[in-house]
Amino acid sequence: MKPLTKRSGALAAVVLAAGLSLTACGGSSTAAQSDCTPKHQGVQTVAPGKLTIGVIDIPPFSSYNSGKPAGIDLAIANKIAKDECLTPVYQQATYADAVQSISGGNIDLALGTIDATEKRLKAVDFSASTYLDGMGIASKSGAATVSDLEKIGKVGTIDGYLWVEDLKKILGDKLVTYPSSVELKADFDAGRIQADVDAYGVQVLQFKGAQGVTVSLANDKPDARVGAITQAPEAAFPLTKGNKSLKQALDDGIAAQRADGTISKLLTDAGLSAGLGKVAAKQYVVPAS
Repeated sequence: MKPLTKRSGALAAVVLAAGLSLTACGGSSTAAQSDCTPKHQGVQTVAPGKLTIGVIDIPPFSSYNSGKPAGIDLAIANKIAKDECLTPVYQQATYADAVQSISGGNIDLALGTIDATEKRLKAVDFSASTYLDGMGIASKSGAATVSDLEKIGKVGTIDGYLWVEDLKKILGDKLVTYPSSVELKADFDAGRIQADVDAYGVQVLQFKGAQGVTVSLANDKPDARVGAITQAPEAAFPLTKGNKSLKQALDDGIAAQRADGTISKLLTDAGLSAGLGKVAAKQYVVPAS
């Protein structure tokens, strides 16, 4: 559950296992090759026969990985490309330039836990939601809920996250804010704070193998006092505004992967809670602030 300006911090160096990467078959966006029949006819893309994808570094969801992208989002998008007989082509992207690259016609879509927001919808469209952008709690005490945070010492989080204002009301001066995940984790590791509240998917990798540290998804046990938990932002793929053919292909592909358990398995195989896959029946779009 990142701010509208995302931060991947030191995690760009962490790469998800290549097993999550799928290869798509070649084809045309307007006509099927003899050995590949697309599920949707006439899907329009920036480059005919290709699906140009901007990849943001935020493992385990996506990692450019020196031109060999991998991650949960990559697996979802590559399966759709294969079903549509499109060859995926990757470009490295950042949260600062992804939307601009789409609206400028340089890429078809972008990957990397990008929340659907009213502000972004002015420039791009969004596919169906893939998973929740959840709030994580890392601690050595086993804290798993906001109520648990009230019972321990100092709690740290990152300034700008959607849950910060609500946590300030609940925790008061016990809450300490940081500019990024790097400083937050450093103080947690040093024992200066007793809980680290950050994006859940980020924390699972940060604390993988950390002895005595538990990472919990706060959304599994919602607290009505924190709006960002009860109504969590939903990640989706931003795409070229007005491209109905591509949106339909993405929406149907995501729905199919949700229905057959693919997305749930991708999440759990990456060590994440299956609860992240419980998106709303109607996509939740974060209101403009």
